[in-house]
Amino acid sequence: MNGLPITNYQIRQASTWVKAFVTVTAAIFLFGNIITAIVKNPIEVDPQSYTIRDGFPVFTSQEAYIALLKSYPYDIGTGLRFHTMRNGESFWNIAKRYNISLDTLIAANPFLKTLIGQEGLTIVIPKDNGTLVAVDDAGDVSRMANLLGVNEAFGDYRHSIFELISLDDIRFAFFRNARPVIVSRWLQRLYNVRRFFQKPVRGHLTSLYGNRFDPLFRVIAFHNGVDIQARMGTPIYPAAEGIVQEAKWHDGYGLTITVQHRDGYISMYGHCSSIRVKRGEWVTKKTIIGAVGSTGRSTGPHLHFSMSRHGKTINPLLFIW
Repeated sequence: MNGLPITNYQIRQASTWVKAFVTVTAAIFLFGNIITAIVKNPIEVDPQSYTIRDGFPVFTSQEAYIALLKSYPYDIGTGLRFHTMRNGESFWNIAKRYNISLDTLIAANPFLKTLIGQEGLTIVIPKDNGTLVAVDDAGDVSRMANLLGVNEAFGDYRHSIFELISLDDIRFAFFRNARPVIVSRWLQRLYNVRRFFQKPVRGHLTSLYGNRFDPLFRVIAFHNGVDIQARMGTPIYPAAEGIVQEAKWHDGYGLTITVQHRDGYISMYGHCSSIRVKRGEWVTKKTIIGAVGSTGRSTGPHLHFSMSRHGKTINPLLFIW
């Protein structure tokens, strides 16, 4: 025979050591779980405070959600701040103030039923852009990563081997630089509409929808759209495909284009330096319809962009955030 001979004594010794190792490991596992169950207060969540969407818990109770995050004992994957909305504040104001995207804000506050600001409402502000998700286990994290198209999740979302008899109802995982794919049923319709629209020009938002201090007349006045600052001559694209309704000069807005879209939506583009389409023309998202300018009553090169439906103006940021 090749090699060293193995005696029955050596086999018995090895067997004894293996049995001892298994026994000690099982004892550590059992007593570790018992001790953890005694000293740990597992996270318990009222099932009435959330609903299940596509297999993931989505909180509907703002009070339960905020209380849970404030007492959450694990690393959540990013820093969190809590902000109580003041009179006149919008979610876009808050996102800009904290330098995060509106998608990040929506994902971190799944209980939201509307994007209209509510005075006194406390919301969660992540320090990084991304999607905060409540999960049941690591399997949920893997499934969400696939849905979001990312490779890594952050946070202490895994249960240890000593927590198997004291499992938490919910853990959290954070996916950096990812946009949410599951939102509340109230916001789902808004997300469905938003998929068809795009930002008409790249640039910074300098004035939002709503009451503002008019820089020309120096009074408080209603602003029916958003102003997007961009360089003179920057190409303007329609927010969605549609038919050009008007392409002409309008007092106040200067060279102006309006486009009729599906389901009664109409977009308007003001202060253009030039118009490159004509009335009745069909345009797509890739059609250059004009160029940024400063015609009409304007303080400098920018695009005034507004949205309406059935004669009623709508906050454009509901479509292009």
